[in-house]
Formats: sequence, C-alpha cells, structure tokens
Amino acid sequence: MVIQVGSGEINDLSILNILNENNLLYELRIRYKKGIIYTYIGDVLIAINPFKQLNIYEKQQHDLYKHIQYRNHSPPHIFWIADHAYRKLCLSKQSQCIIVTGESGSGKTESTKLMVSHIIYCSGNSGDRELQNRIIETSPLLEAFGNAQTCMNQNSSRFGKYLQLNFTDNGRIVGAKVYEYLLEKSRIVQHGSNERTFHFFYYLFAGLEKEDLNYFHLNDPETYRILKDPSGEKVFPNQTDFDHCRQMFNTQKNIMKRMGFTDKDINIVFTILSAILHLTNIQFTRDDETDGVYIEDEYPLEVVCTLLALDQEILTMALISTFSITKGEHVISLKNFDQANDCRDALAKALYERLFSWIVKQINNLLQPTRRNNSIDDDIYLTCSILDMSGFENFQMNSFEQLCINITNEHLQYYFNEHIFVQEQQDYQTEGISYEKIHFQNNEDLIALFMDSLGILALLDEESHFPKANDESLVQKFHSHCKYHSRYIKPKGNETTFGIHHYAGKVVYDAHGFLEKNRDNLSINLIECMKKSGMDLIKHLFLLTDEINHSSISPYTMIGYNKKHPNWYRKSSANEHIQDHMTEQTNKSNQQELKFFKTNIHFKEYFNQNTVAFHFKISLAELLDRMKDTEPSFVRI
Repeated sequence: MVIQVGSGEINDLSILNILNENNLLYELRIRYKKGIIYTYIGDVLIAINPFKQLNIYEKQQHDLYKHIQYRNHSPPHIFWIADHAYRKLCLSKQSQCIIVTGESGSGKTESTKLMVSHIIYCSGNSGDRELQNRIIETSPLLEAFGNAQTCMNQNSSRFGKYLQLNFTDNGRIVGAKVYEYLLEKSRIVQHGSNERTFHFFYYLFAGLEKEDLNYFHLNDPETYRILKDPSGEKVFPNQTDFDHCRQMFNTQKNIMKRMGFTDKDINIVFTILSAILHLTNIQFTRDDETDGVYIEDEYPLEVVCTLLALDQEILTMALISTFSITKGEHVISLKNFDQANDCRDALAKALYERLFSWIVKQINNLLQPTRRNNSIDDDIYLTCSILDMSGFENFQMNSFEQLCINITNEHLQYYFNEHIFVQEQQDYQTEGISYEKIHFQNNEDLIALFMDSLGILALLDEESHFPKANDESLVQKFHSHCKYHSRYIKPKGNETTFGIHHYAGKVVYDAHGFLEKNRDNLSINLIECMKKSGMDLIKHLFLLTDEINHSSISPYTMIGYNKKHPNWYRKSSANEHIQDHMTEQTNKSNQQELKFFKTNIHFKEYFNQNTVAFHFKISLAELLDRMKDTEPSFVRI
C-alpha cells in the first residue's frame, strides 16, 4: 500500500523518504487539521495540544492500548507510550522513565495524568484500588499548590515533578513517590500583569465560608498585596471564575481527605497560607531619625504572630534589624527600607516552599510501598517514572525563573540527543550495521556556557557574594566573560539584558532582580524566630532548614490547635497615625542604645551562603542522576 506524502495518513514519519524539518512540520500540520493529534517519529511520540476535550481517553481506548505487541495495528496514542513502558518494565525487568517535554502550555501535565491512569490500568485490578486512586489524585492536588496562571497558560506548572511508580517483579503496582524540583517560590511575592500566584490562594477565598474567613482574619482578596493584579483588575474578574475556584476548593479538600490528610492537617495548610497573605501585607515606613524602618500598621504583624504562634517582639526585631552576638556582645544594626522588604518576602517564600515540600512528603508517606522484609528501600522495586518539567519559556519579559527553566530544558534536550542520536549510532557501529550519519544540533556547548566554572551560573553566584554588586554589574560581567561564545547575545541599548540562542530559539533575559532572587536571603534571626513557634509544624520545618527536600517528614499538629484564633485585634486605619508603635520604639531604642549584654551562647547573624543557583545545580544533577539508570521513552508536545 502506497501512502501519499501530504495525505496525513502516515502514522510514523520516520518512514518519509526525505526526513527533514520542513517535511515533518508539513505532515504534522496536515494531521492536526484532520483532528489527528498524535504521531510517531520512530520511538518518539509527538503530541499537539488540541485545546479542547477529546473523547479518546475512555475505557474503550484503555482496552485497545493494553498489552499491544504491534504498534502499527492501532493509531498513535499517548496510551501506547504508557503501555510500551509498562511492558518493557515487565519483560526486561529494567526500570523505565518517560520524559515529557515541550513549551509552556503545550499540555505536558495533562499528558502525564493520562499516562499514569493508563499504566495503573495496565497493571490490572489485583492491586490496592485505594492506593491506585490516591496515585491518580496526586497530580491534581499538586497542581493546586504548584501551578499558576501565566500569560501563556491558565494552568502552568511552576515546579518540576518526577513521579516514580513502584512495581513488584510481576508488574503489580505497590506504591509511588513524588520528587519535586525548582518550585518558583518567587511567584509568592511577585507576578506579572494578567498572571496569578499559586492556585490555592484563590481557591481559599472562593471556598471558605464567611465564618471560616473570619477565623483566619481574611478580608476581601483585593486587600492582599500578592493577589492584586498590577493592572488593578479584580481578583475574581467574573462570577464564572469565582464559581470555578469554589468548586476546585471543594474538590482539592476532598482529595486531601481521600488521600489521608486529617482535618488538622488541612487546617494547618489553611493557617500557613493565611499567615503568608498577612505577612506580605506588612508595610515598612522609613524612619528619618534612625535611617531604619518601622511598621506603621501593626495589624498584619499581630495576625501573623497569632496564626503561627510566634513571639511578636522577636519577629519584629528580626524583620527590622539584624542582631548577633560576637565575643559575648549583642550587636544590633538596623535594616533599611529595601532590606526590610527583602527580609519579609524571603520569609514568605520560605514558608510557602517548606509548606509545599511538607505536602509532598505527606503524599509520599501515604503512597509509600508496603514494607517488604521490614524495608521500604526503593532499590528493591522496579520503577516506571514520568518526568513532567516546566516547559521551555520565552515570555515578553524573561527573568531568573525562565533562565532556570530553560537551562533545565537544555539538559533534557541533551539527554534526548544522547539517547536518540548518539547512542543509536554507537549501537550501529558496534553491530557493524552501515548507516548514513545523522547531523543534528548538539547543545553541549550551550550547557557549558551555563554550567562551566566561568559560566553564567558561576558568574551569578560570584557576583551575588559582593554586597555592592548590582544587576548592571552582573550583566557587564556576563558580557565580559561570555561575549565570544557563539550562543551568547549582547543586546544594544539596555544595561540589564542579555540573550541566549537556545535549542528552541532566541531568548532575551532581563537581569533586573537576578541578584536578589539568587541570594534569597533568609536570615538566621528569622529562622530562630520560626524555631520558637508554638506550632510544631513551623518549628520542625525551620529546624530542618535546607534539609527539607531530602528528609521524610511525618504529620505534625499544632500546640493548642483547637483554640480559636482571637479576634480581639483592632485593625488600624491606613490613614490613622499611631503613636509609639512597638516597632518604632524598638527601632529607636536599638539605634540609641545599641545594648550590649553577656551571654554564653555564640550566636552569629548570617545570610544563606548557598544561593538559589547553587541549589538549582544540585537539584538538576540529582534529577539527571535519577534518570540515568532507567530506560527512557520520549513524548514531545
């Protein structure tokens, strides 16, 4: 049977006589116009987002793509990749990994959920049905806390998820584990016009009844800085949006209960989210007398301390000053306006990041495999994993977050090249098979531009440790060290921009805010304040500090949790000047007295020397190391 080129009937484009980019794109366009969204190119599945619901994921399709021996007997489908990986796992006893890549908004997260559901379907009904349902519900729950609306996508993943499914030797699913990477925590304190912070903040306001909103001291959503749209639009632009968020609140709350979260766990989550909203509403006023700052309206501060069971004086001191003990002497220095704002935002980001990691750990505790020989070591199970990483991004303005996401995608592209082209050609050489050498764009030089000892990330870290450095000096350093690299672009007329020729195209980055985001200074004073919290969870999260992503955390409850949050605080008017605020008094006494006292504790103020870029490199290396021992399959969307 001869199939005409351009008919849209070629399921595997690798059989084209002339295999080039133009022919591939032409065939994909023809197929898409005919409503065919899946196409094979060799072992790779190409998926094109139809941006509408399709009835091709029903039980009929699950049955059709279960235990398929010959792929060409059925049309291309996302279920085939899932079935193929599961069958290879069972036959070869080799752990599998499905890597899903594509631009932001292309449909990676939805494809991941479809593959998980099909792998579970293929594993049969002999397993624990409750466990299987929990695994399926993991994705929508994590989306609620880790996804957000961006200018390109209503439900954009702002973190990377590596979902590992654990199987016995006979292919029965016995558990799962989620590894989370690169949460975009800066979204907590800032986002662009027509964008939003993480979904659950909006679900909270739409879902909580008035009595519950009062319990958490919450008012109209427009009251809160981090929910406001920079253009001044309403938080809920219409009733449809509000109703959707209300429905999602109830859905996610029910999922949490089905997964095993207790009512106390759920209320702890609501408490911390509410505290973040109030914390980021704290506003500082410059004090010309002392060159420091004070908090004019202390109501948000009081609520934060109530919700998180913190000592108000200690938190105040940590927000507006730096204090340390050197040689037994207590030394205090005042923060200026910018430092105080950075300090407040760093705490808000840290709270959300640790809450998100705790939720992931709770999920993992509920999904962990049944103990075998009193052990729960992952190595004793076969695994089939799916990587859903934030897609390549090229916005109108690209910042530090886009740089990290795109560097990750460059590594995944390199991983793809190594397996699809390099290793395939090496196998041909080893077996003595003649072949025509395939020329492809290798991005190894671009990875070196980012990761080498004098690469962009190293230069960023170096500049981050200079107190007087700024974003302009950082870009000048990039220009100086990288100007001769063929992939580096030096734009004209802007002192804070630089460009990169990525594998997916040219991206111009605006380095404004790079240094502050990379330093992410969470002072030891704030950490110590959190450790003294009367809420066990807060205490443990900050005791763990940077180990949060590597330690197993069991559920915690709050001391005195069942006591109602007191509602006796008088909310100060924004226009009312209040004399003798505690923060103003603290600020003045610190400046005038600079108290000294003797102590046996050696306590030194420091800022986190391990930058975001440092943690990013470690996290990325850990991800790639986890993937290297698996047999990969690829979905390009």
